Amino acid sequence: MTEKSSKLVATVELLYVLVKCSLHFWGWLVTGGLIYGWVSSQKKLVLCVDHPEALQEKLWRLTEKLPATKLWEKVLSVGIFLALALFLAGAWLGSTSLGLLFKVIGGLSLLLFLLYSAHWVLGTVADDESKGAPVAIGYQLLLQTLRPSLLNGFILGTYAFWLLLLPVSPLLFFLVAPGGVAYLLKKGAQKYREMEGKTHDSCQS
Repeated sequence: MTEKSSKLVATVELLYVLVKCSLHFWGWLVTGGLIYGWVSSQKKLVLCVDHPEALQEKLWRLTEKLPATKLWEKVLSVGIFLALALFLAGAWLGSTSLGLLFKVIGGLSLLLFLLYSAHWVLGTVADDESKGAPVAIGYQLLLQTLRPSLLNGFILGTYAFWLLLLPVSPLLFFLVAPGGVAYLLKKGAQKYREMEGKTHDSCQS
């Protein structure tokens, strides 16, 4: 098999995984009630992308092993839903002053909530920083969300890239975007940790 053929096969296999994971995500979101299930659906989605070999039979077993959804995750999910609803209400009101206000407040709130939830789901806080305490974890994640960083720029850029796909092809967005976001964020977070580790090692030497 030539190198081009192997790359084509790998691309097709990746696309299959992204579509399958995206469909699972929408299903989890609906069964989660749309309002409370955003964060838990993202956690399952990342697990789905991490274990494509389990898509056929074992995925439900893997997701069952996830810890029960915490109260804070439900609160965060409600925040995402309300921010999205506010932004959509602003879009429906059009170019009126109230519509513009809703779009600005809803859009900024949605970006912050999505950024925070991405850090939460990806587990970007190290154990030695959080010491396992939920309050410490939440505080460290908030600092990471508000702090300008390469990872934050990558997360926002990833969301922006897939959101731009929505008006171009809603069907493609529905089929690929959730899985594509999870895949890119996972790869980006891993690369960022490697870079941070190298920087930390170089500072110690």
